[in-house]
Amino acid sequence: FDDRFLAFQLDEQRSSKGYWEARSEALGHLESLFNELEGEGLSRTMDEFWQAWHQLANNPQGYAERTSLIEVARELAENLNYKVNRLIEMRNDMDSQIVLLADEVNEITAEIAQLNARIAEAEVGSSEANDLRDQRDRLIEELSEKVCCSVFEDQQGRVSVYIEGSPLVEGANAHWKMEVRDEGGVLKMELVNERGVRQDVTEKLTGGRMGGLISMRNEVIPQVREDLDLLARELIYRVNRLHSQGEGLQRLIEATGAIRVEDPTALLASSGLPFQVQSGSFWIRVFDANGTLVDEEEVAVDPAADSLQDVVDRINASFPGGEVQASVLNGRVHLEAATGYTFSFASEGGTRPDTSGFLAAMELNAFFTGYDALTIAVGSEVISNPELVAAATHSNTPGDNSNALAIANLEGEPVLDGATFGDFYTSLVGQVGVEAEEASSRCEFEDAMLQSLQNRRAQVSGVSLDEEMVNMLKFQRAYEAAVKLIGTIDEMMATLINLR
Repeated sequence: FDDRFLAFQLDEQRSSKGYWEARSEALGHLESLFNELEGEGLSRTMDEFWQAWHQLANNPQGYAERTSLIEVARELAENLNYKVNRLIEMRNDMDSQIVLLADEVNEITAEIAQLNARIAEAEVGSSEANDLRDQRDRLIEELSEKVCCSVFEDQQGRVSVYIEGSPLVEGANAHWKMEVRDEGGVLKMELVNERGVRQDVTEKLTGGRMGGLISMRNEVIPQVREDLDLLARELIYRVNRLHSQGEGLQRLIEATGAIRVEDPTALLASSGLPFQVQSGSFWIRVFDANGTLVDEEEVAVDPAADSLQDVVDRINASFPGGEVQASVLNGRVHLEAATGYTFSFASEGGTRPDTSGFLAAMELNAFFTGYDALTIAVGSEVISNPELVAAATHSNTPGDNSNALAIANLEGEPVLDGATFGDFYTSLVGQVGVEAEEASSRCEFEDAMLQSLQNRRAQVSGVSLDEEMVNMLKFQRAYEAAVKLIGTIDEMMATLINLR
């Protein structure tokens, strides 16, 4: 068999099959992570979360409704945490597989180079090193399953192996080795020679198992995580934007923001905050021991001109009597009421709103903490004291459910590129399912194509698998007949001997 074009097609097909097999396996794991069929997934938890806010709105003074809400919210946050941690584990596992594949590729190319030298030496004159060529062909087949490569043979019988023009083997030399490098979270594949010269071939690895793993690791997994982070980030901010301006069964004695600022003297606009602060203001309302409003002050915020320390100083200047004092503790804004006083950020039904978003950005009086799917959690202050869950927006108005109702109504709002939280997540799950189904179908197709090409090779080489099977059956039947004949002769000889 010396049909080089068919050999080229076979190598291409092995690479294609390896690529789709790797994607199909990885997408199968990814699809199982987002299995929503049994009613135990994130969709159910989100539905229960919104329903818990509705239940609190129906009984805004209820303690049991608050504890139930907190438990559901913790389950929601932990579900998001779990999914991201599994994505990280999947990515790390792919990293290990890719490193192992790179080592295997380097071993194979070194063996091919050695065989090239032995074949060229053995085939001086008219001799042919068929056994050595067979060994090399098997290595090329194995290599093509791992990476998409091109193979060319010279007049001396040596082959050169390239990845889109970048050399792996050149005659008897395999000076270029594959190395894996992590560049800012993106996996890079490089060819490196003895002189330290590097070639980035990441974009050239469009086939083979390595290509499939790299596409999943660098593209699909990061995109899924980005979508989960966007979902969690928007959920945190939208809920906190309302909750921070609400009031629970108890007012605040102290409050500490969950977001840490590296440099409290740096402008808020350049502090790298996960949530944006806008030019505007928020209100602080102070109450005495009898629950009587004794002061309310508007605090202006301009992120382009103010640092966190500036805002803290402005709060303190607003309350010269020290009813509320602000400070920066370990990069976090901290407010504390003087003895006998409490305070609130309640918007009073929207008449005292936080137009700056400062409270939510600092996660003051927040329901959630964190800024993405990995860090989202229910605030520790709320967990330790469920009465701080802010169902109201009015002070001194028992039965006010306006804040709980506003948060519950977030369920139906188009918050993510025009989609609701539920629709956005359903779309993500659906996309993963579509890609998994496509990869599975392509895997079956590529396998069928490879089988077809292998059958063609068998025909071209003059070997018919069907004929070989028929001949094997003939030989087996002949052997069975011979065994039976020998057995009969033995019996006859034994009988004759006994007659004597």
